[in-house]
Formats: sequence, C-alpha cells, structure tokens
Amino acid sequence: MSSFHPLIQSPPRTTSFGAGIIALDIVILSIVFFSRTVELWAALISLLLAALSMRPSDAQALHLTLFTAALITAACLRPPLRSWPYGLLIPISCYCAAVLIFPRLRTSILWMHFGYFSKKTALLVSVIALLSGFALWIWYVLLKPDLTVQLGHMPNMPAWFLPIVGITFAASNAAVEEFVFRGVIMQALDSAAGPGIISVIFQGWLFGAMHYREGFPKGGWGTAMTLVYGLLLGGIRRHSQGMLAPWVAHVIADLVIFAILSVLVL
Repeated sequence: MSSFHPLIQSPPRTTSFGAGIIALDIVILSIVFFSRTVELWAALISLLLAALSMRPSDAQALHLTLFTAALITAACLRPPLRSWPYGLLIPISCYCAAVLIFPRLRTSILWMHFGYFSKKTALLVSVIALLSGFALWIWYVLLKPDLTVQLGHMPNMPAWFLPIVGITFAASNAAVEEFVFRGVIMQALDSAAGPGIISVIFQGWLFGAMHYREGFPKGGWGTAMTLVYGLLLGGIRRHSQGMLAPWVAHVIADLVIFAILSVLVL
C-alpha cells in the first residue's frame, strides 16, 4: 500500500466474474468442511478456480482461491494434513508464499490493521468472551462429547507449565483462525458483496463449518455455536475496523478450551 491506514479499508468491488468465483469457493469450502474425506474433484475444482482468478481485475478472488486451493489440495494428497494444526497452517504458509511472490497480492491486502480499541469495544469483547466461555463449558458438561482427538494434542507436561502452553496455544490458534476467517475470507466476501451483513454471515458460516468434524465444540451443536461466535467476531471486526479486538475475544475462548482439556489430562 502506498500509505499507511490504521483501520481496515473496504476492498474495491471485484468484477461479477470474480464475485462468482468467490461464491463457488464458499460452496466448495462448505462441502469440504462437512465431508469425511476430501475427494480429488474438490482439489481439481479449487485449482481451476485459482487459475481462473488470475486476471488483474480479480485480485480479491485470487486471495481466496489461492488459500482454498492450498487447503483442499493438501488435505486431498495427505489426509492427515487436514487435522489441527496443519489444516490451516499449511494453506496459510502456501498463501503467504504466493503473497511474497506476487506484488499485486501484497498491495491488495487491506485487513492487516489493529483497528481501535475504545471503551465500547472493550465492553463488547468482555461480554462476548464471557458468554463464549460459559457456552463452551455448558456444551462440555451437558453433551459430554468424545474429546479423544483433542486430548491427543495435549502433551505430557508438569502442571506448572500448563499456563505457559495454554497462553501460547490460545494466542497462536486465535491468530491463525482470525487470519483466515476475519482476514482473507472476510475481505474477499467484502469485495464480492460489499462491506455489509452478507460477508459477516458467510465468514461465520465457514467458521462454524470448519469446527464440525474435530473442533471444540464440534458436531451439530458445535457448528451452530461456532457459527454464532463467528458472527460475533465478524461484528467486532467490523465495529473496531481492525483485527485486535476479535483476536482478544478469540484468545479468551481458546483459554477456556485449554483449561477444560487440562483438567481432563491432570
């Protein structure tokens, strides 16, 4: 960008062709997130969409299609790479490499700003963090879900070391998921539909869908809960015009998740 702007700027509207590509990406990501396996056809379509979005006028579509193609292709070629933490880290790494290579991708990223953190924003973050933490605890207590997969990610460690690991996990996991959903995906949706409610809804939908198989929470109830949570985070991102506020709220929710898992392994 030619000049620094402290708040997120709305991306320029993409062409109708680019908007169609973004819509197809949302559909294919939804299918993949809910599917038990990632089929070859999904990888081929995602790669085709990435190729079709190479036109200079469709830069925002290219951001999303590159990330989507990396996510789906990696999961198709190596199914274990679909699980946490590789499921998002590998496509983010591929996407960042492409951004470093192509200048027009670097100059069209508009969401990487802290935004402002007013008293009202702090209150919103506090309320959402409180409600999300309570909802996670209720989900765990009432549904008694199978957390074998999640507990498998918990390393053996002395109790005194748990807070350090928990803070590291919460900060990094929240950063990765905010990068993807309130960053790459939401900016692409803003370019296709404008900076209104539509992009907030669909980024929240994908956030919920991603948690369906192995998330915390997971399953049908988990998807519904994280969909609502994704909507709230998208709203905070829009209100604060930056990524700091949704990241803080997300960190607190991830700390609750880590605390529940820590109690189970002690």
